[in-house]
Amino acid sequence: MSAKEQFLSSKQRYQPLTLPQQFSDEEMVCDWTLSKHDNHEINRYRKQYRLSIAIQLCAMRLYGRFLSQIQDLSPRIINYLSNQLKLQPTLTISLPDREATVLEHRKKILTYLGFHKFDSKVESDLDHWIEEQVNQGMLPSELFKRAEHYLLLQRIVLPSPSTIERQIIRICGQAHAHAQLFEHVFNLMSPELRNAIDDFLQASEGNQRSYFNQLKEYPPSAKVSFLKNYLERYQTLMNTGINEFEE
Repeated sequence: MSAKEQFLSSKQRYQPLTLPQQFSDEEMVCDWTLSKHDNHEINRYRKQYRLSIAIQLCAMRLYGRFLSQIQDLSPRIINYLSNQLKLQPTLTISLPDREATVLEHRKKILTYLGFHKFDSKVESDLDHWIEEQVNQGMLPSELFKRAEHYLLLQRIVLPSPSTIERQIIRICGQAHAHAQLFEHVFNLMSPELRNAIDDFLQASEGNQRSYFNQLKEYPPSAKVSFLKNYLERYQTLMNTGINEFEE
């Protein structure tokens, strides 16, 4: 991926989470309120780590990512969560010293929330989703936020922004190549062949299916009348000269 193809800013690419410092009480309540089940789950951890668990649980649900700079969280949010957990007010957040403990905590949070990691199956599904959006005329820069929202709705841990950016650029490039190929083939066709194909794609009067759609069907049985009917359809198609067309 060349620098020319990239559409994310450096900040978007390397700082995917911008923690809010100014927000209303309503926004805080909406984003950082713990449910009864959340409290029950968090109380399973050692008391000194409950605040950090609550923060990461809410962050994953809200952003689809864990916070790497957890100490940068607004004191208002920290106090709001502490009150819900019945903890003493604090400005510092205790974190495990062992990396293995941190990873174990994150694994349990993902299991509790029902989140899954971004794997090859998710990547393939996202490819199809991006392709649908591109076919509807959406621009790469518009696709990024929608792709993140799409993954979040699927309860997928969001990968790095550059991963999604590369995927969008790849699919957009393929769509552009396909469009160029279709245009090239169209320009090589004779006006007569274009008109014939256009007619075959239209449903005839009294029939809800196009001629091409009918050609996809198999004869209902091996009776001579059915076979003759399908051979006649085939001959009609061949009379357009489509079999003589070469790119």
